[in-house]
Amino acid sequence: MPVKLETLLNRSEKNMGSGIHPVVKESALEMVKRAYEEGIFVQISAGFRSMEEQAKLYGQGRLGYIYDGKNYSDLSKPRVTNAMPG
Repeated sequence: MPVKLETLLNRSEKNMGSGIHPVVKESALEMVKRAYEEGIFVQISAGFRSMEEQAKLYGQGRLGYIYDGKNYSDLSKPRVTNAMPG
């Protein structure tokens, strides 16, 4: 049984959290609605990533990556982004 639109919207809104700009939030929820109308089930998984969280992701698969005085290098994991914090 397909997931209900209301479920996708509620989960997405919860996952976006309170730190997201209201205009961005409404646009994201509108995108979920439009995708649903086309038979595509979309759920927003996050709405805000801190600089530290982005540094941790950027440091994956990189040697010697330091952000704000802290070493975020992690060669045990593959690279997942080319976007540095900020």
